[in-house]
Amino acid sequence: MWYTLAAFGFALLVVLVQLVLYIGRSEPRDSSAQAERELRSNTLQPGERILRSVPVFRRAAEDYLRATRGWLVLTDRRLIYLGAPPRDITGASDAPPAFDLRVFPFDTLTTLAPSHTVLGWSRALNVQAPGTTLKLGVPSKAWRQAEVMRLAWSARQNRLYVIGGWAKRVRDARAEIQRELVEYRKQPVYHVVRPGDALSSIASWYETSPEKIQQLNGIVGNKIKVGQKLLIRSGAGS
Repeated sequence: MWYTLAAFGFALLVVLVQLVLYIGRSEPRDSSAQAERELRSNTLQPGERILRSVPVFRRAAEDYLRATRGWLVLTDRRLIYLGAPPRDITGASDAPPAFDLRVFPFDTLTTLAPSHTVLGWSRALNVQAPGTTLKLGVPSKAWRQAEVMRLAWSARQNRLYVIGGWAKRVRDARAEIQRELVEYRKQPVYHVVRPGDALSSIASWYETSPEKIQQLNGIVGNKIKVGQKLLIRSGAGS
């Protein structure tokens, strides 16, 4: 029995050593630095400014022991997640790193909420957008940065709601003006000739033509008289 326990303990120790080596080999310490370099050199658009950034990590369900480490960045244009997934230990050690890039535009459909990682081992930020949910763990020492970023994102969303409400009021006002204009055009319009009026000046005032006024009123030539009531528009939407 003792030999069995000793053999089992030795096997367990070997497995643990291999696991430590596996994780250390597949998660280089500079993964966050690689993601930051990739972010600044190839991800940001010309003139795009970083407002807030938080170091984050995520663990894929199929490989939970190896974390993808990177950054969640709030810029003046969008929200960006860029992570460096664990490298394949069977691949070449000098292979260029791969990156996991997710971009979320500023809109009212994308939410950024506090959460916890699987098993609740650490706090997390949950990014939810139409068709996408991304849970990112946050190191305890960076949680304050994460909270500030979340509040900044909420403030931007509130501004979008205000702008959206103002735009809706403008659209409603334009629609109301259009309805009133349609109703106005259904009504006949008349003009009573005053001293100094001419067909050309009357037509210019009502944005029509002298020929149209002549046609509507059966006028031959350009003679009109003071007090004469002229039909300018028949009211049939013309």
